[in-house]
Amino acid sequence: MARLGLSIRGGERREEELALAHRLGYDAVEISMDGTGIVFGGRLHAGMLREALREFSRHEFSYSVHSPSSLDLRDRANRDIQLALAQATLRFCREVGARVLVIHFEQQSPVPADEQAFVDAVLRLSDEAGDVLLGIENIEVERLRPVVECVRRIGRPNVAMTLDVGHAHLAAAHFGFDVFAAIEAALPQIRHVHVNDNFGRYDPLRLENFTLYRTQTPADTFPLGKGDLHLPVGWGTIPLERVFGILRGYRGTVVHEYRYPLFLSSAEADYARARRLAGLLDG
Repeated sequence: MARLGLSIRGGERREEELALAHRLGYDAVEISMDGTGIVFGGRLHAGMLREALREFSRHEFSYSVHSPSSLDLRDRANRDIQLALAQATLRFCREVGARVLVIHFEQQSPVPADEQAFVDAVLRLSDEAGDVLLGIENIEVERLRPVVECVRRIGRPNVAMTLDVGHAHLAAAHFGFDVFAAIEAALPQIRHVHVNDNFGRYDPLRLENFTLYRTQTPADTFPLGKGDLHLPVGWGTIPLERVFGILRGYRGTVVHEYRYPLFLSSAEADYARARRLAGLLDG
């Protein structure tokens, strides 16, 4: 039976977030390193780390960790600090007892040396990760196939794919591929899953100007249903039942990675829909 998790920020309000996840019935929690605010200059702040670990240890969730949005393993110009950031994140995973560290694949580079830098960094992390699974996540700026091929090329038992269903839906709309066939082809590599909802309307700003893209608010994106909205399951148009039919038999964690603070009034109903969806994996 798959575990159902909630994505949280894990910062100053972590106790409130963990209490909510527990009250709703989630089995797992994915912690955003961006949200924790405990990394400075590629190092974990010792005092803040102790405080965070003390609070996370009070709960019996299965934990996973999402790497910082600033992590770029293709960044050869700033190699040392990028690797330090990755290693600090991996250390946090081990300290908190997380089973999975999610790393964005992002867009392939046309420069072979950049792609080799990404692979080399993942191999280095794999050497240090032990039983922490490195889940390479597909992003809407790229097709699923390059992620699958990268994981196969690395060929390590602790390196797999994190399937983000929302990103796959947007990428299929933008690049014009069959999302169901792509997910089916990726099945042997998938060991972690993110799910939320959107309308499949790709936002070109994601590739044109990522800095500007990140300044957009729900008031800018929700009315038009544009981009990676991170809505609760059932609020958009992704054919989630069909996707989870393809994933039937999956036994890892399904993280409901939605912007729950914007939907607190429907949190119970949103959880119930996600739980029913996860139940489809059991056939």
